[in-house]
Amino acid sequence: MERERLFMHISKMEADMDLMYEDLQTLKELSVRLVEENVSLQMEKENYEQLLAKEASEKGASFKQNTLNNLYEEGFHVCSVHFGTHRHGEDCLFCQGFLQHRNN
Repeated sequence: MERERLFMHISKMEADMDLMYEDLQTLKELSVRLVEENVSLQMEKENYEQLLAKEASEKGASFKQNTLNNLYEEGFHVCSVHFGTHRHGEDCLFCQGFLQHRNN
């Protein structure tokens, strides 16, 4: 009787080890895919950063300056007095002076 229990226990451990090995293989495959995706995304990020740097140098204006100009054109204040609030279609001398100073 004792021998039968021992063999059943060994058989159960073998089955458990097989399942663990299958899980390990699945985890290994997923890890490889994640590493490959990470490398791909890193390369894409580097290419994008190079493209942004190239565009900024070609235009001659900084990204920050273009952003401020765009904000003002979209109707928002860029001056320190009312920064980020809507201009409601009105011009702001502070904003215009600030942008003119930054462009020179």
